[in-house]
Parts: sequence; structure tokens; C-alpha cells
Amino acid sequence: MPTLSLFRTIGGVSVLMALLAGCAPAASPAPTIENVSQAPATPAPSAPKPAAPSAAAAATPAGPTPTVKPATEQPRYGGTLDRAHYLDPRSLDVHQESVPAAHLPLANSYNGLVKLDTVELTKVVSDLAEQWEVTPDGASWTFHLRKGVRWHDGKPFTVEDAKYSLERMAFWKEHKIVSPRGGALLSAVKVVEVLDENKVKVTLKYPSASFIANAAAGWVLILPKHVIQAKGDMKKDVIGTGPFLWKSYNPGVTIELAKNPTYFIKDRPYLDGIRFYIMGDAATRLAAFRTGRVKMTTLGASAISHVEAETVRKEMADSAVVQDYRAQTRFMFVSRITKAPWSDIRVRKAIDLAFDRQAAIKVNFNVGTVGAAMDPKGMWGIPEEEMKQRPGYRQPKDDDVAQAKRLMAEAGYPTGLKATMLTRSMAAHVRMATIAKDQLAKIGIDAEMDLQEGTVVEALWQRRAFEIAPTSFSDPLDDPDVALSSYYVTNGARNYADFSNKEIDELFEKQARTLDAAERRKLVRHIQERILDLAVYPVFYWDSQNLAQWKEVRGYKPLGSATHNSLVDVWLAK
Repeated sequence: MPTLSLFRTIGGVSVLMALLAGCAPAASPAPTIENVSQAPATPAPSAPKPAAPSAAAAATPAGPTPTVKPATEQPRYGGTLDRAHYLDPRSLDVHQESVPAAHLPLANSYNGLVKLDTVELTKVVSDLAEQWEVTPDGASWTFHLRKGVRWHDGKPFTVEDAKYSLERMAFWKEHKIVSPRGGALLSAVKVVEVLDENKVKVTLKYPSASFIANAAAGWVLILPKHVIQAKGDMKKDVIGTGPFLWKSYNPGVTIELAKNPTYFIKDRPYLDGIRFYIMGDAATRLAAFRTGRVKMTTLGASAISHVEAETVRKEMADSAVVQDYRAQTRFMFVSRITKAPWSDIRVRKAIDLAFDRQAAIKVNFNVGTVGAAMDPKGMWGIPEEEMKQRPGYRQPKDDDVAQAKRLMAEAGYPTGLKATMLTRSMAAHVRMATIAKDQLAKIGIDAEMDLQEGTVVEALWQRRAFEIAPTSFSDPLDDPDVALSSYYVTNGARNYADFSNKEIDELFEKQARTLDAAERRKLVRHIQERILDLAVYPVFYWDSQNLAQWKEVRGYKPLGSATHNSLVDVWLAK
């Protein structure tokens, strides 16, 4: 069969986007795309440009790959998984939310057209689309949808649902919503068309090396058109096609899900249900895990800390395990670039120079990687050793701080200024805000922390009702189309500072159209250099995260920031 390989990385792991010719059976689990090759960490400059996809290129076989497990061990059915959760969702409309508070529970009730395989991270596999093909120029994709799928309210899933959801995310402004994740992941979409009752065609603005993996990210979920049109949104309703039904929600206490008995994959899910215990305090979550009240910790900014992970490894070695993973998470400093004094590049450069990255990493229990706008351990980032030689990122800091003070004086603030610093009221963010306050004080900026819970912070960002904010952002994938478009492109879905630069916009569009990996990497490097020059969103460091689970919990591998959070393949050994 002819194959096409396009490459991307998730935290340094290459993701192969191979499209096999032929049709896929729509049934229970079957073999998925063969991992025929992988992108080298640093391709040679002369690497050949990949050929355009063939017209006959088609999808992977339907159904998820079964979880890898010992030959003597078979998945068991039944039981309820109790899992820690950290915050009430701001709303239940997953298209309009951007933090794991919403996505962690909601991902279990929905499906995408395609998804990343839960074991072989180099594979894109079918979900609601059982097969797909791409045109020779790589700019149009046709998805063949499963037949007989029903929404949790009993109504049939249709091609109109797929079309409507893709349009709602890609063209969120026209739909009068904000889609922070879907808007970035589907930024290359030009038009979505229905071809027949089971086919939807997506035409891109340009051939994109990232599209199929972006479409497989966990945030690109299909919602019911009939519910949204009847109620205006999905903020209070959860009606999906996924493996778990929304059973009950007691704000501040629990979210409960129940097995979908008519799920379109006949032998899934294994669990009878999932119960999320909402606990805002990190110490309470860890205590609940250690006593067995919950059997799995949460992800995202409220994942267990590196110190807590070591405690679990040492004190619960017989009963629990810890998985550490690259989460595409960076802590960075956001300021209202369109408003004084932050609109003055001298003030921003002063802040960038003054930050002590090594001090920030030390506060994070000595875990973190110095980097710029893209993950320094991934395919696209500027390597850490190179970043450590730059002003603001190097050690010692004396010359950088002195230069920062001179810039503040030149900008008209020789005695400093006062500012309000919006801070998420979670332990990791409070730690970073504390170190930021200390670093800013060195150049005369007196920052007062304004502590707010995560959903409030999200609302304030969207209203642009903040001044400065040290915070963390995570991306579903390590790819420029996602990581750059969200924050650094004009009108980006998470560009809460309203940063806009024509040169960067043009460079972004150029890299998005470039299929040659080596050439694209040069463009992405240039974009990062310009971002550093303009001191846009100075980065503290890139972080990794930890997930702890009791040993009887089987079949779950965290892929990153809400890339795949469905527990469809999870089962309990006892």
C-alpha cells in the first residue's frame, strides 16, 4: 500500500501521520497505521521534501488499539473509578473551554472524528470517522463517518453534526463564541462541506502538515447540532456519543459518569462508571489518593507536584505508580501589551532581563527546562543550552538586572511602578507568582497578587480585564500551528494580550504552508527569535507533569495537555 509520512512531535516523541490506501472495516478493535518511519530529532538540512498525498490515500482501521498488557492478563469489566479533580468546570460547553477543569470529565462523553492512539503515540486512528482520504495537493480531506451512532438522548448522529461542530470551532467568531482550543487546532480550515449522508469534506486554506494530527487532538470534539440550536450552547448540557453518560453533577463535590450501554465500540468501555471528586486543595487531593479514596490523580496545572510524585514513589511503591510525561506546558509572563506601561518594549525587555529562570526552576522543585516559545526538548524549540547563553536566561544575573534598571529609567520609570498581578489560586501558580513578584521588585515593579480561581481567571482573560499575569499554558501538541497561533498571531484564540505583529503573522502563514520539515523548522526558529526580540510573553521554563494511580488501575497513558483524556480503555484489576 502507498504511504505518506508527515512529521510532528509530542514532547520529543515523533508522531507519524501515515495514510494507508484502501478501506477500513468498521468493527471492534483492529490493527492501526503501521509506524513505517519516524522523524529524526534534528533532520539534515538537505532532507527531501515529502511528496504530496496520493488521491487514494485513506484512513486507519476503525476502533482503538487494545491497551498493551501482559499476555496473561486480560481486561476486566465492571467497577467505578474514583479520580481526583481540582475545580468545577466554568461551563459544560467543551468548545468554549480551554482548561482541564472542563475537559477531563467531558472528554469521556464525546468523540472526535479521529484521535491519537492511546498506546502507540505515533498513530492517528479512527473515532467517529471510520476512514478518510486526502487529495493529491494535500488541501482537502474527506471523512467517512460511522453509521448507526446515536447521541446519548437517542437521536442519530449525522453528517450535519460533524459539519456544524467543525465550523463552530474553526469559525468561532461567526458563531459568536470563543473557542480557545478548537480555534487554534482548526485554524487552517477554509470550508466544511457535506458530500452525502455519511461524508464530510474539509478544505484547507493551504496544504498543512499538521491538519490530521490537529484534528486528532482531544479538544476537537463533535457536539450535537440539534441541542445547540435548541438551547443556544452546551453550557448546561452534556449529550455526546462517547463511552460514558453524564449521570450527575454536584458542584464542588462530585461529577459522576455512567457506562454508555450502546457505545458504538461493542466491547468498550470496561468501567461501569467514573466518579470525579472535586477538591480544590492540593494537600486534600494527595491525602485522598494516599488513603485510596481516589485511585487516580488529576492532570494539568493541578497535577501532583514533583515532590509529591517522589513521595508516592517512595511511600506507596507496593500499591501505586507514577507516570511522568511532557505536557507541552510552559510558565510565562503575560502583560497587556496594548496598554501602558506594558506597550513600551523597554519595560517588557526589562522584565525579560530581570527574570531569573534558574530561581523559578528551583521553586518548581528543581524541575524545568529553559526555553522560548516552543518546547526546547521538541523538534521545533531552541535548545536549552543555547537559551542559557542569552541575556535574561543566563547566569549570573547581575549585568542583566543592571541593564533592566537602565531600561526602566529610559522608559520613564526610574523609581518603578505599581501593578496588579492576576494569579490562579493553585499551588504551582502561587509559587510562580511569588517568584515573579520577587524578580519584578528588583527593577522597581511593585506587583500585588490578585488571587482568583482558575475559571474566574479564564473569564477575566477573555474580557481582557487584567494587567499582568504569570501563568501556565499548555498545548495539545508540540506543533507551531497550535503553539504559535494560539498566543502570538493576531486574534489568536488564547492571545489574551492582543499582541499583533504583521511580520510574525506573515512568517506564521508561511511556515504553516511549508511541508519540508527542515525549511519549516528554519521559519519557526525565525519566528521565535522575533518573539524574543519583542519580549512577548517571557517564558519562565517548560515543565513536565506527573500522574499517580493505584496499581489496579490499568490502561491509561497521559499524552499531554488534554490530548487524550477519555478513560474508555481503562479497567480495574480488582
